[in-house]
Amino acid sequence: MTLHRRAVLAGAIALSISGLSHGQDKEIPVGVFNSLTGTYAFGGVPIQNGMKLALEEANAKGLPGGNKFRIVEADTAGDKGQTISLVNQFVKRDNAMLILGPTVSADALGAAPVANDLKVPILAIGSSPGILATGPWAFKIQATPVDIMGYLGKLAVERLGVKRIVLLHDQSNDGYIGQKDALADYLRKAGVTIAADEKFVSADSNFLALATKVATIPTDAIFIAAPAEVAANLILQIRQAGLDPKVKFVGPSTLGSAGFVKAGGKAVEGTYFVSDYSPNDPSPMNQAFVKAYQAKYKSVPDNWAAMGYALGQVAVQAVRNAGPSPDRTKIRDELARLNKVPMVLGNGTWSVDAGRNPSYGGVLLQVKAGNFVTVQ
Repeated sequence: MTLHRRAVLAGAIALSISGLSHGQDKEIPVGVFNSLTGTYAFGGVPIQNGMKLALEEANAKGLPGGNKFRIVEADTAGDKGQTISLVNQFVKRDNAMLILGPTVSADALGAAPVANDLKVPILAIGSSPGILATGPWAFKIQATPVDIMGYLGKLAVERLGVKRIVLLHDQSNDGYIGQKDALADYLRKAGVTIAADEKFVSADSNFLALATKVATIPTDAIFIAAPAEVAANLILQIRQAGLDPKVKFVGPSTLGSAGFVKAGGKAVEGTYFVSDYSPNDPSPMNQAFVKAYQAKYKSVPDNWAAMGYALGQVAVQAVRNAGPSPDRTKIRDELARLNKVPMVLGNGTWSVDAGRNPSYGGVLLQVKAGNFVTVQ
């Protein structure tokens, strides 16, 4: 082999490994990973389903240059170390041009610095602004706590007449901490008394001591920020501890999960929460999504299925904008430019501010007869 041919071959191999070219097969490898098992599977499974649906629909419609997404799936199991390892595998083994996920802020805050080091764009679920602060290769789909929790605060003050509230949150997740802090700030400014501010960890299952304490505190409402099944279990135990039935439960979008209703049953009836999404949205885009999701997964999409699908919509738009020969840098640059993207969350448009923080409005829902009903 001549020196020139060796140089050409070496250059081609290096180009392929770096993700700067996807060769002649027109494949765009995409790493898709969420918590398919573990504490956050209530959200991770439907998120992953929604992501895949968006990518598969894009393949069916066609991408510039005849490209096709090649989906490489993985399970983070809600483990930060495993999440970091998977980022490395996606890049070094699968030559991924783009990574979608993981499910929660805690894992995303581990994954994003690695993606930045490897110079691969990552579009994560998670409300923590810290995800964006890790570097220019990191993006997130979910609105910041301050943006979304104002909708719940307004409901509590103006609609529910809350004067006193108990705040409970899972201290092992930065997203839940941020949601609790954002709501507390809104309510204090509105003159609401914070009767108690208690923390716990989602790994617990026996909340007897906490439930007994909370059930005796005079309050109008109880806010819980935790994984869906954990929040449902805590509500059940607080009610069993003798809570006044007049006290209302409120929470963040975590509660917009089928797992919340399944785990809590009658105990979670009447719970109010702010959601990123409503399956009742009559827009043509949402109705098409609901129909496609039901056909593929045999269930109505919940908040997390829609979050995954919306993330997929944003990713697809960035890849389309990158043209017929996308690479990691082009996709990253297009993600950074995106704004006012039509999608199924909130008011139907995903917008970002100068700091790349997304917003799309909030939807207020209540659990009634085991279903999620829009608060009018």
